[in-house]
Amino acid sequence: MVMSTVSIVHSPIQLAPSCSTIPANTAPSLKVLSNNNGKPLSKSMQHHFSSESKDFSGSSLKKLSAQLHGRQVISLGTGRPTADFYPWESLTFRGMVPHPPASVTTSVKTVEHTVTKHSDIYNLSSGLNYGPTVGSPSLVRFLTEHVEITHHPSYADWSISLTSGSTAALEIAFRIFCDRGDTVLAERFTYPGAIEGAKLLGLRFEGVEMDVQGLRPEALERTLREWDLSRGPKPRVLYTIPTGQNPTGATQSTERRRAIYDIAEEHDLIIIEDDPYYFLRMGACRADHGRTEKTSELPSYLALDRSGRVVRLDSVSKILAPGLRAGWVTANTQIIAKFIAYQEITTVEVNGPSQLMLWALLEQKWGHQGFAAWLDHISLAYRTRRDALLHTCDQYLPRDICTWDPPEYGMFVWLRLNWEIHPLFKSEVEAAEREELLSEVAERININAIENGVQVTKGLLFTSNQKPNGELQFRLTFAAAPAEQFEKALKALGDTVRQEFALTCE
Repeated sequence: MVMSTVSIVHSPIQLAPSCSTIPANTAPSLKVLSNNNGKPLSKSMQHHFSSESKDFSGSSLKKLSAQLHGRQVISLGTGRPTADFYPWESLTFRGMVPHPPASVTTSVKTVEHTVTKHSDIYNLSSGLNYGPTVGSPSLVRFLTEHVEITHHPSYADWSISLTSGSTAALEIAFRIFCDRGDTVLAERFTYPGAIEGAKLLGLRFEGVEMDVQGLRPEALERTLREWDLSRGPKPRVLYTIPTGQNPTGATQSTERRRAIYDIAEEHDLIIIEDDPYYFLRMGACRADHGRTEKTSELPSYLALDRSGRVVRLDSVSKILAPGLRAGWVTANTQIIAKFIAYQEITTVEVNGPSQLMLWALLEQKWGHQGFAAWLDHISLAYRTRRDALLHTCDQYLPRDICTWDPPEYGMFVWLRLNWEIHPLFKSEVEAAEREELLSEVAERININAIENGVQVTKGLLFTSNQKPNGELQFRLTFAAAPAEQFEKALKALGDTVRQEFALTCE
């Protein structure tokens, strides 16, 4: 595969700055597609805003800039240097362009694009300066079109804002909707960064039961219907990873998504849809790991949303590169305005070079068709990796101990171990002692696996209380390691499990 490269041309230091003007695109704005005319407006979400966010409207300095209304003025009041003092003259991006229809063996063309300090459309001077918190207009326009093409929201007043990745956006979402002491509902197993970030804000996570399709609607409905107010206010936020769920790899069916959305409507829940694996579509896999059937496209919660209660988080971390620290949030304009207000005083904006790289690739070189071809390309590559990992799981893991479900989306395999046949549990033990023993077993497997040359992640890290709760699981990923090392890795893991369960290695 051809690697992308970036060439940087430095500029000489200039001793005297030229007169600078404040660019028209620095004022934050919310872009709403004109073809939304005729669609209904979202419902008011003002009653969902937390005590902290209710009256918060953002940076006072940003408000001063917004008063310019795009007028070109001589800047004597802005705390930013002139572009003459930026020591770079141009950035040259050399990257890949896939050709549809994509396949794992598809050849990719290498293309080059140079952005200079003063080029016409979106230049290096803008990219290295403070820019709009919502994101550069050119990139926001492309991503807004992408959301419309992919999800086609059914209400009119939606918009997007760039974010510094989903984790940063999630913290802002918690602050917008939750007061200290509130409870956030989520899948029983979920992303540890969400659990730990919520805890820092004084929030509690309540895990809702799951099955092979992820969050169970009847369990969610029962939790809300039977909520004991002595535990605190009834939850107002559901955090869910609906596709290729982290850590279980589960994917909610269309019917399940509709059922969960209807429950959210009935109980007036905000749904935070954290969906970084949505475009990693590998398809269903037969038991013999032969032919893989194409997975039909699932509607996002954003696509199902009728009232504007869904906050969708997207990220480039799993589909382009995590180090860009870039993503986007889509919601109704009431909520996006709050996101922008918080970002103005926290992350300020997604860093300019990342935005330039994304714009040069997505807008200038790929376009929407090329972006779709790239997503097909990496989905097929992930499918090959998944099938290879599942094949080695079949070969090297003891099936009387280990079970798993082949994921159709994402990058994770959730390994469940039958702890009841472990020698430590041949006689009955009290619940508290069992939990302690399970923690010790999980830790030993983790440490011994590393000693044997393979790393896996303990399942207890993904529970809301980060305790075993009567289960023993590990998360595997097929995204990072070279596929040719899967056999060695799974053999080492299988030997580790057999050793822990006092079995003879084959």
